[in-house]
Order: sequence, then C-alpha cells, then structure tokens
Amino acid sequence: MGRESDDETGGKRSVEATGSRSIAAGGNIGNAYTGNVSNGIFIQAGRIGHVSHGPSVGERSAETPEDRATGVEHDRHGSVLDPAAWQPVGDVQPVEFGVGPTRRIPGQPEVPPYVPRDCDEALRAELAHSGLVLVLGERYVGKSYTAWHGVRSLEGYRLYTPDPGEDLREVLAALKGEPGKYVIWLDELTDHLGEDGLDRRLLGRLAGLGVVLLGTMRSDEYYGRRTMSDRVGLALAKARAVEVPQEWSEAELDRLKDVDDPRAYPAYMWSGKEGAASYFAIGHMMYDEWRRPGTKLEHPRGQLLVRAAVDLARCGVKGAVPTELLRQVQEQYGTEERESFEDALTWATTRMFGVSGLLVAGEEHRTWRAYGALVAEAEALRAEDLRAEDLEPVPDGVWWLLLDAAEGGARIDREAVLDAARAALRPRIEAGEPDLMVALADRVGGDERADLIRRAAEAGHREAAEEWAAHLVDAGDEAAAIRYLEIAARGGSVEAAREAGRLHRERAELWLRTAAEAGDGAAAHELGDLLYGSAPGQEMRWYVKAVGAGHERAATSLGRTLAHRGSSDAERWLRRGAELGDPRAVHTLAAFLYRAGGHDTEAERLFRRAMEAGHPDAARNLGALLLRMGAADEAVELLKKDAERGNGEAAFWLSLHFGKRRDPEESAKWLRRAAEQEDYHALRAMGLLPVPPGDQPDTVDE
Repeated sequence: MGRESDDETGGKRSVEATGSRSIAAGGNIGNAYTGNVSNGIFIQAGRIGHVSHGPSVGERSAETPEDRATGVEHDRHGSVLDPAAWQPVGDVQPVEFGVGPTRRIPGQPEVPPYVPRDCDEALRAELAHSGLVLVLGERYVGKSYTAWHGVRSLEGYRLYTPDPGEDLREVLAALKGEPGKYVIWLDELTDHLGEDGLDRRLLGRLAGLGVVLLGTMRSDEYYGRRTMSDRVGLALAKARAVEVPQEWSEAELDRLKDVDDPRAYPAYMWSGKEGAASYFAIGHMMYDEWRRPGTKLEHPRGQLLVRAAVDLARCGVKGAVPTELLRQVQEQYGTEERESFEDALTWATTRMFGVSGLLVAGEEHRTWRAYGALVAEAEALRAEDLRAEDLEPVPDGVWWLLLDAAEGGARIDREAVLDAARAALRPRIEAGEPDLMVALADRVGGDERADLIRRAAEAGHREAAEEWAAHLVDAGDEAAAIRYLEIAARGGSVEAAREAGRLHRERAELWLRTAAEAGDGAAAHELGDLLYGSAPGQEMRWYVKAVGAGHERAATSLGRTLAHRGSSDAERWLRRGAELGDPRAVHTLAAFLYRAGGHDTEAERLFRRAMEAGHPDAARNLGALLLRMGAADEAVELLKKDAERGNGEAAFWLSLHFGKRRDPEESAKWLRRAAEQEDYHALRAMGLLPVPPGDQPDTVDE
C-alpha cells in the first residue's frame, strides 16, 4: 500500500509506493493509484511522473479494453487516483454499504426499504460539515443502513470506499488539487485504525479539503477509546457521533408499520426490544439455528423449549412468562431425558450472533419470551405452507393450560389467548370435533358456551347432550330435549335414558289423551294401557271409553283389569278377547280360571293354546298347572326350557318343586339360578332384598 511521506513544512509531498496494490514500487511517484497490476509489468525503480496506462489525476476515464488487458482495476467506487470517477452518493446501493439481506421473498428486493430513524436529522446535520462523523450502536442496530440513508442527503457528493487497512494517505494525495464534494465511507472504523490508517493529522488534512469521513463503530469501543491519548484516541476525539439505539421508538415503529413491504408489518409486530434492524439482519439466521437438524440432536429439549415459547406468542401471550409456566407448556410437547430443563434453558438463553438468545429475558426475574423474529418466521412459513411438520398445530393442551392459568391468576391476557384459540381451533370446530367443543366450552361462558355445547351434543357427545337436554328442560322445551336425551342414552347415559323415558311417557299420555277425548277408541285403549299400574283406577275409564267407541281389542285389557279386581265380569271380556284371537286374552283367561280353581282342564287347554300363539308366560304357567295336576315330568321339562331362556320365575318354581321332592341340592341350584335372573321371590327367599326391619324372608318351603 502507498504511504504518505511526512512533510509538515507545507512543501510538495509525494507518495511512496510500498503496497502490493500499487503500480509502482521502490521509488516515489507524483501520482499513483491502487489496483491489481497484471504480472507486475508496471513495477519500476526510480521516480516517475505518471503511469502511462492509467488516467492521471483530474482525468475522467471509463475503463477500456486496454485497461482490462493491463490489469488496471476500476471498481464500482472508482479509482482512488480519479476522484471524479468516484461513485455519486445517489447511486450507492444499501448492500454496497454493508447492509445485509434478510430472508429472501420472491418478487421483493433482498433489502427491505429504509425506515426513517429518529436520529436521521441529527446525522444529516453532522454530515453537513467536513470531518469524521461516526454512527454508533451495538451490532445489528442498523448503523450501516442509517449511514447509507444519511449519505444520500449529501447532494453532489462522490463516494470512495477504501478496503480495510488501505493507506488513506493515498486518498489525501489523490484529492489534492481536485476540488469537489467527497465522502469516504469507513464501515467498521476499527478496521481502518491500523498503523497506516486514520489518525488525527490525516483526519485534519482530509477535513481541510472539505472531505466528509463517515464511519460506523460499536458504542462501547468508541467511548472506551476516545479518551485514550494514543493516535486512535486522539483521532476519535475529533469525531462527531450520532447514536442509533437498538430498541425502536414508537414513532419509528409507526413508520415501519406503514412501509409497503410484506416484511414490514411482521417486523412491527415481533421485533420487540431487540429492534427491527436486528430482526431483519439476523432473525432468519436465528430461526435457522433453532430449526436446524443439529440442534435437535444437540439440544432436543432446548428445541422443544423454544417451540413452547414461540407457540406462547402465537397463542396471544404478548409478554414473558415465568419459568415454571414455560416448563409446563414445554412438557405438552414431550420430555427429553437426554437434556435437562435447566440445560435446555441455559442453551436457549445464550446470546447468538452477539445479539440475543433464542429466548429473551423479561423485565421480571426468571421470565422468558421467544425472540420475536422466530415467531414471525414460523408464522410466515405456516402462511406459505412451508412449515416444518412439527410446528403445527399448537397442542390442544397448551390452549387449556394457558386459559386455566390465566383464570388462576397468572399474568396472561386471557382474552387475547381466548381470541387466538378461537381463531386457531375454528376449522376443527366447524369440522365437528365434539371433544374440542366441550373443552373450549368449559373455558367460556354465556351464549358462546351454549352454542358449543349444543353443537357438541348434535355431534354425539354424551355429556354435552345431557347438559343441553337439561338446559332445554329448564327452558320448558321438553319436546326438544328428548332428542338430546336419546343421543346421551345411546352414548351410555342411564340417567338420560330414564329421563327420555319419562318425557316420552308424559308426551305419549298428553297426545293419547288428546286423541282419546276426541273419541278415538284406539287412543283410549293405548292410554289405558299406559296408565295401567301407574294410575290405579284411571285406566278403567279409558278401556270403557275404547270399548264404547267400538274398539273391541280393548276387551282383553278391560277383562284383565276386572280380573285383578276380582270381578266376575272379567271372564266375559277375556272370552271376548280370546274370540278375537288375542293371545293375551287367551293367557289371561287361562290364568283367571287357574286361580278360580275347578277349571284345570280348560285352563290347561288355554295355556297350551297361548303357548302355541307365542305368549312368553304360557309355558311357565302351564308347567305350574301341570305340577298341581301331578304331571311332573312334562311340567319340569317346560319349566327348565323356560328357565334356560332366562325366566327367573320358572327357575323359582323348579326350586320349589325339588324342595318338595326332598332334593335340596337341585332345589338350591334352581334357587340360585332364579336369583341370578333377579326373580323377586328367589331374592327375597335368599335374603338379598332390602326389607323393612323385623320382616324376615320366607323360607323356600314357605
């Protein structure tokens, strides 16, 4: 590199060519410029005035084929020896200023549009004067982009960007005698503070020529070094500094929100205290670090922990949450024995890229939230349907955990979480997932809960159907309640089945009574049967009404009722029913004659007729009659068949029979069988029924 000869007397200075990029070496030249020289063919000893193949100072010359052939370099910033060829500041692109690209989006520039910062005006004011202006800030706060925007305010200026370590005295030499407006861009000023770099005297000379030197520097380094008395400290002491804060102000965020770029609003939403510049610069790299396969191998629980924090934000939790709640959420994704929770937390909170951990500490002790860009990246990938499989969906348990925690006093915006849950779960609710509806209903109230319960009931959820039926009953709409009671009953609810039966009976009585009172004999008959046993005495009226209306099939029911009352008129009506071919009338008439005594032969004939017609009780009663008539063999055969079919009363009759035959073992067997089939007399005989105090059960003999 060239090194300026010291001449403090104001005499003519020359540049000693010593660097590898000089076109002369071993001597002094009046004018020199940097650039790669092919094969060193211009390296000469001695003093020369000009180099024949390059433009001299003051010339404006574009690169020619001859230049390329001889290796003369004209980069995008122009030759150092030809300030007139330096790039106009209005043509400089952000990437040339070191502004890094963010996540690439098809159809969008690699660098988002510049968002005006609050310090812009102060920077422009400083750039209006020559000398060193520094843009200060921590890493990834937007120093380079802010500087680029400031430079563009220097109308008519041309810019030169020296390489790190390049001897700036060559620039000074090139600018002498070249009036104009010039700015030198020194990104990462530390890289230009070497032995041949910027010092106080060189800075003063460049400033004296009206040159603006614009650089960036870390704040802590600047404030630490400017008070030192060495060459660097003395140079920094002359600088004018503008600070770019990491956290964006509300005004800056409002401007960001209005930028016409699809990346702007997510940055507004999620950049947080880390700042939007950091979000754009390293957010996508932080996301990649979290999601890369190596992280799952090295920090399996840590990766789940970060996912839990990301999902918390996506669930509407805007701030940091306590460690214990974060642990509970993480456990909804499973546990990893290969890594403890504390180790996972340590890894997730360790700073990456010198800026932030994947988890960021909250204002309160031991509270954490996800680095905002992770949330935005996950949402963007989800929206583009490019998400990793294990990023979706948020487990249902996370929603319930958060809503229950908020209800229990945790500092969570419950309504925000609830709104997010509604939005996330809506497709599945619309698809008819009853368990999901009930779980959400348990955490809401009012009309929303009622609607969820109703929809879950209609989808077949037993508990929801019971609850909705009870709601309808309370509202006085028993007719509508029956449908949901039946759903619950089919799902196994005994209570719902009982209530459905009760309501059905009440509804049946209502409508049968309506028809019967209108003169319908069949309805009167059905109503009498419905009331039989539940409303003693009332059924008789309806049977009479049915018969009176010409509904003769009511004769059996009327005869049965009269028989139970011991009326001799029963036989008349039962015989009429038998004549009509009603098996019930035949069987009831046989039983009536059996109890009356003296009619065993006719009773036997009628029982056999009823048995042939399929009456379920005929075989058992015929067996009992045959036992009394002494035809034990046939009687036992009939009773055994009936008992095998599950008739407990037949088994009890067999127990009595074998007891009289002095066969206690066989008697006990059939008594147990009768009890298993829940025959009342057997249960009572075995003392298995609750009985009033002092009331002892009859023995088998009894």
